[in-house]
Amino acid sequence: MERRSNKLIQNIFRCHEAQLKSKRLPVKHLQAIDAIVSCRTADRGTSVYHCEAEDKTVSVHHACKHRSCWLCAQKRRFDWVEAQQSRLLDCSHFHAVFTLPEQYRVLWQYNQRWFTQALFASVSSVLQDLIKQRHDITAGLLLALHTWGRQLSLHPHIHCVVSAGGLDGKGEWLEVENYLLPGKQVMALYRGRLQARLKEAFEDGEIRLPEDKDARWFYQLHQKVYRKNWCVRIEPKYAHGHGVMRYLSRYLRGGPINPGQIEHCNSTGVGFRYKDHRDQRRKLMHLTMEEFLRRVLLHVPEKGVHTVRHYGLYAGASREKRNRCREVVGGLMERVNLEPEAKQRLLCSCGAPLRELMTLRPRRKKGISNRKVQASIYVQPVDEPDIGQGKKKITALRL
Repeated sequence: MERRSNKLIQNIFRCHEAQLKSKRLPVKHLQAIDAIVSCRTADRGTSVYHCEAEDKTVSVHHACKHRSCWLCAQKRRFDWVEAQQSRLLDCSHFHAVFTLPEQYRVLWQYNQRWFTQALFASVSSVLQDLIKQRHDITAGLLLALHTWGRQLSLHPHIHCVVSAGGLDGKGEWLEVENYLLPGKQVMALYRGRLQARLKEAFEDGEIRLPEDKDARWFYQLHQKVYRKNWCVRIEPKYAHGHGVMRYLSRYLRGGPINPGQIEHCNSTGVGFRYKDHRDQRRKLMHLTMEEFLRRVLLHVPEKGVHTVRHYGLYAGASREKRNRCREVVGGLMERVNLEPEAKQRLLCSCGAPLRELMTLRPRRKKGISNRKVQASIYVQPVDEPDIGQGKKKITALRL
C-alpha cells in the first residue's frame, strides 16, 4: 500500500472489510466500516458534470460524510474553524482539560452515550458556577470531547476554551487577569458532580455493567475513585483562542489518526509515529492489523451525539450579548445568515467551471443488522496529543 496516500486508511479497511464484518461488532462500528469503505466510490452515488472548455464529462463519486472518515473530514474542519473564529471574542482565552479517570474506561465502553452527556453537563456546570462565584461574570465556553490519546488507546477527556472575560450582572465587560480558577477546587467539584450523577444513574438503572460485574463491584469502584485526585489541567492564558481552535479542529472529524502518521503498513501490521509527552520525542509504535483496526473503531462517536458544545457567551442564543462585548473588545459583529449556504463551486482540472448534468443514485446494499452486541475491548491509559497548526481553507475543488 502507498504509505503517503490520503486513502490509506480507507484502503486498510477495504482490505479487511470481510474479516471485520465476520465478527460481532456494534452497529455503529459496522456503519462506520461501510461508510469509510464506500466513500467516494460508485456505491455512494455519482454526479456527472460537463466541462465546456474541453467539451468533456467528469464523474464525481459522492462522499459518505461520516465523522470517522478521514477523506470527508478535511474541508469540514476548515469550515468549522472559520465558523468558530467568527463566534470567538477578540480577547485572551484559557485552555482547560478535564479527564475521565482510567478506572471508569471499562464503564465508558458500555455507556458511551451516558458518559458523554454527563461529562459535558458536569464540566460546563463546574466552570460556569466557579467563574460566576470567583469573578462574578458570565464567560464564553467552548467544550470539545476527545476520546483518544497519542497511541490511539481509549482516553476520554474534554478540552475547554474559556474567554478571559465576560459580562457582569450589569451587562458590562469585565476582564479576567492571569488566574482563572484554583485547580484543586475545580478538581474536587468536578469529581463530586460526576460521581453524584453516576451513582444516581446506576441506582435508576441507566448504567450497564460488564456481564461479569455486579452492583457490589460498582460501589467498590465508585468509592475507590472518590479517594483519588482527578486530572484537571488549566493552561496559562493565551493571547487569543484561535490557536486552540485550530488544534481542536484536527480531532473533531476523521478518526483518531492522520494517514501521514503511518510509516509502514504490511502483512505484519501498522507502524505509526506519535509524540511521547514524557520526553517530547517522536516514537514509532507498531500494532498488529487486528489491534490497529480495533483501536480506530474504538473511537467511533455515538450517532446523533454532539462532541462540541457551546455555553455562556458562546451559546447559540447569546449572539446579542457577544456583539455587546465586541463593542468593548473589538472585532466584527455577528449577523444572522438568513440565506441558504452557497453550493461549492467545482472546477475541472483545466480550471474551467463544471456544469452538473445528472446524478446517479447510489447502489443499494443490504441493511445492517440491529445487533446490539458489545465487543470485548481492553484499553490502556495514555495522554492527549500536542497543539498544532491547522491548514488554510480550500475555496474550490479542482478535479
